Amino acid sequence: MMKHFLLSALLSLVAFAGNAQDDARSRAILDKLMAKAKTWNTFEADFSSRLQNSKDKLDVKQEGSMKVRGKKFRLVLDKNTIINDGTTLYTYNKDANEVNLSDPKDMDQELDPTTLVTQYEKGFKSQFVEETTDGGVAVQVIKLFPLDAGKKPYHTVVLTVDKAKVEPRSIQILYKDGNTVTYTLKKFTANPDLADALFTFDKSKYPGVEVNDMR
Repeated sequence: MMKHFLLSALLSLVAFAGNAQDDARSRAILDKLMAKAKTWNTFEADFSSRLQNSKDKLDVKQEGSMKVRGKKFRLVLDKNTIINDGTTLYTYNKDANEVNLSDPKDMDQELDPTTLVTQYEKGFKSQFVEETTDGGVAVQVIKLFPLDAGKKPYHTVVLTVDKAKVEPRSIQILYKDGNTVTYTLKKFTANPDLADALFTFDKSKYPGVEVNDMR
């Protein structure tokens, strides 16, 4: 009886250890993508964002663009423009002609375009899903599961990678509240020349803008 108990416990332990590991194929894809991402001193992308929740009958689509250089970025999504100049985060709403100033450290990591893919390098278990085609492009799909799940608002990230270019094609985040957010990259350019002016908020270009300093 004791031998049977010890054997069962050992098998359970081995199974748990195995589940905590990445499968080799997904890890290879992820490592290759991370190595490529670290060569991007700058990048820009046009993308679409889709928020869905079947229970709440939510289906919200938006178009956007991002330009990134180091820790600085300019993110445009619908009528909102968010600029990080390295020290201050500017969130401008066109309809209200209002800009809020805040500390970049207060921004949710999942929404920070400077860590578009590198935020998934560590702290996740990965699983290979499939190799298929998307719009005639060969892609590889993997799932990522946060190891510290209790501290994350989501439980799964589905990453689709362009196999030939080794670039992200889409990122889907499945949240615990039932929301699913999908970012589809329509155009991605690595290491473009980006002007300094893109990463500054020039108040003179927004006559009558209301400034709210939230820092």
